[in-house]
Amino acid sequence: MELAERFLLDALAYLECALGVLFSVLLEVVGLPYGRYTSPGSAWQLSATTAWVVQELPSLVVPLFVCVATAAERLRRWPNRVLLAMFVVHYIHRSLIFPFLIRGGKPTSWYVCVMAFVFCTYNGYLQSRYLSHYAVYADDWVTDPRFLAGFVLWLTGMLINIHSDGILRNLRQPGQTGRPVRVREHSQLLWGGAGVVWLRPGQLVRPGCGFRPVHLLCPALQSEAASPVVP
Repeated sequence: MELAERFLLDALAYLECALGVLFSVLLEVVGLPYGRYTSPGSAWQLSATTAWVVQELPSLVVPLFVCVATAAERLRRWPNRVLLAMFVVHYIHRSLIFPFLIRGGKPTSWYVCVMAFVFCTYNGYLQSRYLSHYAVYADDWVTDPRFLAGFVLWLTGMLINIHSDGILRNLRQPGQTGRPVRVREHSQLLWGGAGVVWLRPGQLVRPGCGFRPVHLLCPALQSEAASPVVP
């Protein structure tokens, strides 16, 4: 049973990468009515705050459920604890803090929110199940300079992400309805920081871990072009 689930997690990880590439291409060709591209007359829309909470919350709830409701034997090891905590901390911010700081975000179509909800459920299971049951790290890995360098890089990316969110929120002046002129350069900084957070380099630089494409690709729904922060 464990071996079968291990292969399933590997397959799901590769599928996640493939879907990331596929949706990146589709968005370039077809586009997505999200953020500043949302049609004003679209039916079944959610507020930006509600949509962000609903769609991001599974990536927080699923890992917490896995930790509480399953044996989670690997979480007795500090490397596994730290790596899963990095994931959980990111989604505490994205699901419980960031949505309530949004100013002027445009409504989100219900089906876009559903797509993001499914992805976050998928990814939350993939991350938490692997790190809590199957990932094997040496106990001293958390003190290895490579792990520490990766952790610092992840933390830097998250701080850039949070700082850039604040800049984007404040670009629009009171009463301004258009898209701020400097939004692109700050959006690039924001998603650059988000990319580093997603990579979680403290996990990826482990020697001998092989290629495990978990969390390598940012979901297409969070692309700069579809940012709901500054429509």
